[in-house]
Amino acid sequence: MNRQESTGYSQLVYHYLHNGRKKRTELGQLIQVLEYLLSSGNMIISSIARYTNMSHQSATKNCEKLVKAGLLSRELIYNNRRYRLTGDGISFLNDCRDFGDILGRYRLSDALYYY
Repeated sequence: MNRQESTGYSQLVYHYLHNGRKKRTELGQLIQVLEYLLSSGNMIISSIARYTNMSHQSATKNCEKLVKAGLLSRELIYNNRRYRLTGDGISFLNDCRDFGDILGRYRLSDALYYY
């Protein structure tokens, strides 16, 4: 288990089911998109979908949700949508990490989920 999986932050990304399998939460999907763009820069939607293991439609829906929130910017170049992380997106990602760490510190990582 790496450091990220052991922190409360990973609880924001994954919901652990009773049978031990991990399922991404909606917030987890959005965070994965933001993290990928933080490490990669300006990317087309097919690259984002492939990296995050989402369908093209789901990746587009999530990216457009993040654009609407002001966390990503979108530009159209030769019929390709390219997405870039904004300053607000970087701040949001850092806040999510901090919040996950705080939940883990107080042993409240599972407080966000219903069982």
